[in-house]
Amino acid sequence: MKKNLTIILAIALSFGVFAQQNTWPSALGNVSFATDSTWTISGNGIFQIWSDAVQTDYCSNKTSFRGGVDDGAIWDPKWVSFNIDCRSNPYHKGDLFSWRAVHDLKEELCPYPWRVPTKQDFVDLDIALGGTGKHQIRVPTLRDKYLNDWGGDNGGFCSGMNGVLFMQGFDGRYWSQSEFDINHAFFLFFSSHDHVRASAVMDKANGHSLRCVRDN
Repeated sequence: MKKNLTIILAIALSFGVFAQQNTWPSALGNVSFATDSTWTISGNGIFQIWSDAVQTDYCSNKTSFRGGVDDGAIWDPKWVSFNIDCRSNPYHKGDLFSWRAVHDLKEELCPYPWRVPTKQDFVDLDIALGGTGKHQIRVPTLRDKYLNDWGGDNGGFCSGMNGVLFMQGFDGRYWSQSEFDINHAFFLFFSSHDHVRASAVMDKANGHSLRCVRDN
């Protein structure tokens, strides 16, 4: 029998060693957690605490390169855009990162005991919020739980092709650390059209939001 799901919103929980120093120097400049709120999600046998990733004091937008001509060539992962894009601020909390930036700076973006979530973390989260862990459409109640109970945001995404910001205020897109293949990775997706996909796939060069997770 499916267990009763309980979702507890916990505001302003302690960040452990970071509680007394919410800003610290790093390769990103002086960084701090984007908010002082964390969200405790329990249900379906999981218990995890989520928090927004660190927020940078400045943006670092580096040139994108492709491993070939620009007529549909496959992205060369050695040159995929290393991009941190702050154009989602101040209207939406948090920055947008390419998957490569998330991968290379994971210890700074999600300092211990936090970590970058996996594909399975998002599947577990979806089930804990009342979803199925699979792609669903026309589920406004579930979409609202991502926004209200999980504290997510419709930050949109930044195109790795030309740096253009899309779907701000409409889509929430959060990177996982799990790769689909050499050019694509899994991410969490929810939209204003009431679509939710816990394990969507997109080009690693695109800039998505990031939220950290830790096991209790």
